[in-house]
Amino acid sequence: MGFSSEVIAAVRGDSQPEIRVLLAACQPSPADIGDTRAVRAPDPDRLFDIARLNKMLGWLPISPARLPPSCAGLAPRLLQVRMQTAKMNRHAMTVTAEAVRAATAAGLRHVVFKGPFQQLTVHDDPFRRPSGDIDLYVAPRDRKRAGAVLQGLGFAPLEQDQSLWWVSFLGEQHFKRESDGAVIDLHHRLQQAGLPDWRGAEDVLDRADCVTHDGVRIPVLSSVDGCLLMAVSLAKALLAHEPCGWAAAELTHSLARLDAAERARLAKVATRSGQDQTLALGLALARACGEHPAVETGDPASLPGLPSDPAILRDLVFQPWQREAEAPRRRQMLGMLAKGRPHILAVEALRAALSQQVRALLARQAAKASAR
Repeated sequence: MGFSSEVIAAVRGDSQPEIRVLLAACQPSPADIGDTRAVRAPDPDRLFDIARLNKMLGWLPISPARLPPSCAGLAPRLLQVRMQTAKMNRHAMTVTAEAVRAATAAGLRHVVFKGPFQQLTVHDDPFRRPSGDIDLYVAPRDRKRAGAVLQGLGFAPLEQDQSLWWVSFLGEQHFKRESDGAVIDLHHRLQQAGLPDWRGAEDVLDRADCVTHDGVRIPVLSSVDGCLLMAVSLAKALLAHEPCGWAAAELTHSLARLDAAERARLAKVATRSGQDQTLALGLALARACGEHPAVETGDPASLPGLPSDPAILRDLVFQPWQREAEAPRRRQMLGMLAKGRPHILAVEALRAALSQQVRALLARQAAKASAR
């Protein structure tokens, strides 16, 4: 899990009133978050921590009048978070535009995903969630050339001692520029070991849309690929037992923007890329987190091993530490998402096993080096 035991200890126990506040705040249709219909009033500190862990502080209103009465005192803290997010994301947008100009000049096909520009396309608001790094996707054959372009902008590769694992198994490499602290994650895969591969991932480059920022055309994921990426993000978080309320909300909002033709296209792209079961999983989790016509599709029976109780699914999204026994295990998850494709199950199970072995080997080597 990506959070310390101390952080998780602070939010163990009953967080249902706080989760109800977040669920009301993140629905595509406006909802009154003051009326949570809970046994107890939401606790402001617990609400702040649950929202922070789920990357959802930006969903909470900064007006005291729009917060639950017991949490009105959070307004100044939420305003400060909003201002910090705006500052961070403005910097990310500026650096993104710089990287896009350089990649375009070098003739590299690329697309920006996640981050403020994806938030802009879904919410018309690039400051909904803080973005500490920039995610850039290129075709696998262009990975090294794209890395050279970034180095030409003053970025240097990070985690050199772990590059075998990051590049080979996670399909990404991290670059940082010391002069301004900017970080770019250069991806050449859209999936990770332990989950079905995204077949034909390069097709996202053909389907990409564009937004303009400071006179630069920024290629971003199409609305269809944005939905699919959120489903993948939910699957990754479920596999890692990490809170992911932000991804469930993002998937619901992304789906709500699709028309009938785009929804049909999404189903086709999901099947063609081998992510149909992943999309079904994303829909099941989003559906457990809120009633909206956009997520009222999918067959729960197609996900063997996934709990059917919406309350359990909701906890797996917002507070997985409360449901460790009910969470699907790694092999169970892969079997569920690779259903009907035994060859995919075998290949990805092997890749996941190799990933763990390589990571353990690199960790031992690093430990030996530091002990010298």
